[in-house]
Amino acid sequence: MGMDGGESTTHDASHDALPFRLTDVHVQPKFFDFHPSIPQIRKELMFQWRLIRTDWNQQFTIAMISAILAVLLGALNADVFDGGNAKIAGLEGLQVAGSTAYFQMVVSLLCWGWFLFLLIQLFPIMRTHTITLLLIWGGFGIAQVFFHSTNKDFPVGLSLSDMMGGFLITLVCVFFLYFFVKAVRETRDLHVETHHLHEDVRVMEEAMLEHSLRGWVLLCVSWAGLAMLSAWSGSQYIAERTGSRTWALTLHILFSILTIPLLMWTLWFPQKMLGNEARVRTKAAVSADEDLMSKAELIEVSPDKEAW
Repeated sequence: MGMDGGESTTHDASHDALPFRLTDVHVQPKFFDFHPSIPQIRKELMFQWRLIRTDWNQQFTIAMISAILAVLLGALNADVFDGGNAKIAGLEGLQVAGSTAYFQMVVSLLCWGWFLFLLIQLFPIMRTHTITLLLIWGGFGIAQVFFHSTNKDFPVGLSLSDMMGGFLITLVCVFFLYFFVKAVRETRDLHVETHHLHEDVRVMEEAMLEHSLRGWVLLCVSWAGLAMLSAWSGSQYIAERTGSRTWALTLHILFSILTIPLLMWTLWFPQKMLGNEARVRTKAAVSADEDLMSKAELIEVSPDKEAW
């Protein structure tokens, strides 16, 4: 599977080898189904849950454990507990860090690197977006540092004048998340038009419904919400340099651990849905590539001109 390959008309056999389809899943009515879309979303989530259980293997488990270890090693650190030295920053701060704390930091970074490597191996057509989502998670963290730098109790007592830096970074992260969802949606549309083309419009509508992304979008938004909460609670803990906010550290670890499987789920479902030959990108990117290819072909077939 590769990002470099475009959407192909060759039908992917693995895509048809699903143990069951979305139409095979049925959910019972619940009291909170106050909107017609809620049962459909519940049905899609149930379908995805059953499907990911059949796909789950040792590599999934190792990836999740490596990320959880990275979180624990980074959060349960002596330098974090005692608040560190507020007068030292940057590389100088690394030099005065205790040997154990430094070792934990290095191992945590290695675990994050291994986690990223495994995700790329598991979801090759999503490799660029895997890096994007991890950067978004990190961006939320940096934004919360900006928010808490002048107000350790943020959002209590917030001042709009002190929110500009954090707000801009958060806005950029949300912007990239929106384009990630947009790319998956438009690639899904192209996939249905390519692999499930039929002269009967009703069959095409059924195929589009079978490839519905409403449940996945809810999961993606939930992941972003948990990533924000993880960043906020971590910043709450380190902003109070005495290390007295144990509740914030506990919430940070809890939210971070919950964020990891949701991140994997967010990357897994488009890979499962789109098969082996997809390239996840927006229609604008597809059009731009087609324009470049047509210009390149035109240049190749154009006769050479005289220098004058």
